[in-house]
Amino acid sequence: MSKVIPTSRFKKQYKKVKRNSHWNKVFNGKVPFEGDNRSPWDYVIDCFLNDEEIPEYFYEHPITLTKQQRQEIKNRFNDSLNLEIEGLDLHFDGHNGDHLLIYKR
Repeated sequence: MSKVIPTSRFKKQYKKVKRNSHWNKVFNGKVPFEGDNRSPWDYVIDCFLNDEEIPEYFYEHPITLTKQQRQEIKNRFNDSLNLEIEGLDLHFDGHNGDHLLIYKR
């Protein structure tokens, strides 16, 4: 199981996106998998926390972050942690819909 490292520095950005009605279906909708009533956001977060593979429905693909972007993300965490930061692009309503950048370790 992965470890969640809470940081208040991301909280403002998360709240801003969550209040945007355009993202309502990502945070409050339901995944199209039979017998699962979680939102797409909760589903993906659960996959990260349980070290499970993200289904193809979300069209997961890596993106290249600049050195400056990776450094900025590292600075938001405790400097004593040795984190490897990668960029990941997900489409929360299939292969051509809304997407949100998620940073992973």
